[in-house]
Amino acid sequence: MKILIIGASGFIGNACFNYFSKKNETVGVDRINNTSNTIIIENDSTIIPNLVAKKFDVIINCAGSSNIQDSFINTDNDFKLNVTFVKDLMELIKNSSPNTKVINLSSAAIYGNPKSLPIKESTHPNPLSPYGLHKLQSEKILKEYHYLFNLNTLSVRIFSAYGPGLKRQFFYDLYTKFTSGKDQIELLGTGNESRDFIFIADIIDALDVLIHKAKFDGGVYNIGSQRESFIQPTAKIFAKICNYKGEIKFTQKQFDGYPLNWEADISKLRSIGFFPKTKLEEGLKVYFNWIQNNKA
Repeated sequence: MKILIIGASGFIGNACFNYFSKKNETVGVDRINNTSNTIIIENDSTIIPNLVAKKFDVIINCAGSSNIQDSFINTDNDFKLNVTFVKDLMELIKNSSPNTKVINLSSAAIYGNPKSLPIKESTHPNPLSPYGLHKLQSEKILKEYHYLFNLNTLSVRIFSAYGPGLKRQFFYDLYTKFTSGKDQIELLGTGNESRDFIFIADIIDALDVLIHKAKFDGGVYNIGSQRESFIQPTAKIFAKICNYKGEIKFTQKQFDGYPLNWEADISKLRSIGFFPKTKLEEGLKVYFNWIQNNKA
């Protein structure tokens, strides 16, 4: 297959590029180069149109903003990256490569605080941030282009991703605090919040399954582990891995835009052959070793 990865220098995009390039003719493109010279740098407005015109079998859009807090401040920029760019990309595909399969990375942030767990794809969306709202709008664009122009599209709602390559978010922040030398650290929230943590290798495996087995009918798929992990015990598991013996306290305060409890229902993804392989503690050990070897 010919595969185009847009946003190939990012966390998920680079993992996609490294995985798919082993067995397929794969091109990665990004605005920045923080990985290797094998990824094309988007330094002018013609690169993506020229690439799309080469008629790839699959295009995976991993580009866009993924900063919830920043979306409250730089809302217009978040809209441009997560909505306008997707609309422009779909227009290019419609005109240049209408038979291409398109996967757009959305987010579980579209759900907000659901009334019940686990969260099905049919759960009513209620985003808590501009970021979540913009990801929902991007999904609607892909659905629109399928129904109006019969393009092969789907969106994936990724839950709490972690693993090698990620130098931000919850576990990286924890590692930084655990290795600070302090006898006591503080974390936001109460510790009773929960997330569905999904290891990066499992995300890539899910995308591979989708490419080969999913219906590209404008629909959506959850990508998660279908395991609810509460923050306090999870932090203690990672503290043990990091050999941190200090006290973990919680501020009892939350940032705007963050949900309280999450657990994905991945029945739809399981029905086409995906089963997450990585248990949380196992994945955290791999992640810890990666951070230790990539501190610079």
